[in-house]
Amino acid sequence: MNTKIKKILSRKFDKGKTDALLRYFLLSIGKFEEGDWEGSLEKAGKFIEIVVKIIWLHAGKSLPKQKEFKAGRLAKDIIKIDSAIITDDGIRVQVPRACILIYDIVSNRGGRHYSEKINANEIDVGIVLPVCSWILAELVRFCINGLSPEEAKEIVNSITKRHYPIFEEIDGRVYIDNEKFKSAPECFLLVLYQKYPSRISKEETLTILKNHGYKSSAIKFERLRQYIDIDETNNILIRATGRKKVEQILTRNNSDL
Repeated sequence: MNTKIKKILSRKFDKGKTDALLRYFLLSIGKFEEGDWEGSLEKAGKFIEIVVKIIWLHAGKSLPKQKEFKAGRLAKDIIKIDSAIITDDGIRVQVPRACILIYDIVSNRGGRHYSEKINANEIDVGIVLPVCSWILAELVRFCINGLSPEEAKEIVNSITKRHYPIFEEIDGRVYIDNEKFKSAPECFLLVLYQKYPSRISKEETLTILKNHGYKSSAIKFERLRQYIDIDETNNILIRATGRKKVEQILTRNNSDL
């Protein structure tokens, strides 16, 4: 689906920038699913910057120098462009307005008072990600001529579907979305990844695996030595190789919208 979306967007927008656009969109989703709210907002901000740039270029305008580039300001300038140049009001007006909203949120993340009970970034990303999905769907709609209604609906639905965090912790117990792993070893590595940089005991990992439907015999620690470090008290820490492996698993999960 990602390849199809890239081809559709490149019909009217700069190909190099549409590649980056989709990459940052997927990275924002990935960070959200990992529970990295600030990371998700950061990637969403990059996504918005590219959205503004590709619309500006589509209007036949030249981009300012990078040090002079302000996404919010350029989005306001897009709204002022003559409708004869950008005839689609969704692209000329509605998308830039959405970009201004999102860019204002991501630019001010961390600027509010800290609360132990409420994570402002978590609240923000709950607004930002759906709006970014809507923006991407609007860009696709603008470029989608020639596809059947069924194909168009499938693509838009894949973009705007709801996303959920992969990891959940309830009273200290870790749970992982069952759709994100294919085996006990993958589940095991995801647990360690969620706990990083803390160690976790062998007993606790086996309990978590049991909660995900696996027997203790499903894990052979010796076979996972390349990914983990086990200290003298049998507490386990995921190594850099293990974190790389998990990121490959997460990338696989987000290889399609």
